[in-house]
Amino acid sequence: MNSQRALLIAVFLAWIAYVALAGDELSRTWRTSGKSVRDRALAVNRAFTNGTPVSVVVAALGTNYMLCGNSARLWVGPGPEPPNTYWLEYGFGQDEVTIGSSAVFGRDLDILSSKFTGAGYSLPVRNSGETTNRVRIGQPDAAANQSQLVAPVTNSTSAAAGSGR
Repeated sequence: MNSQRALLIAVFLAWIAYVALAGDELSRTWRTSGKSVRDRALAVNRAFTNGTPVSVVVAALGTNYMLCGNSARLWVGPGPEPPNTYWLEYGFGQDEVTIGSSAVFGRDLDILSSKFTGAGYSLPVRNSGETTNRVRIGQPDAAANQSQLVAPVTNSTSAAAGSGR
């Protein structure tokens, strides 16, 4: 019985150390200038699992985000259309890190009470005006917990098209 208890305590302490290291890595990566948005998004995905309350993610990253949602999209994937959800956008110069949520566009108004579904980042498309694509890298276990890893596209090449934001 004592060996089982010692093992449980050791596992618990290792888990606490892992969480602390992930938080330190996130803090260093998130706040260091010159880090790419890809590195920042990967650090967020290592620090948080799908289902973490968005309020916890915001507490770690800060409140300097923009709330985004898209009312126009086209679903061409297999299976039923996934819900259209809100995301948070953290800007780093011309690039951004996006924080996906489970808050459904037009229905859920409090994104902070929703769940984290993965982080992504902007990927500039060169030589095509102001067009940018958002790449959603999500969580490594996304298929297991049914995250939607759709890569939405924002196109602002013409004033008539609009940005969708």
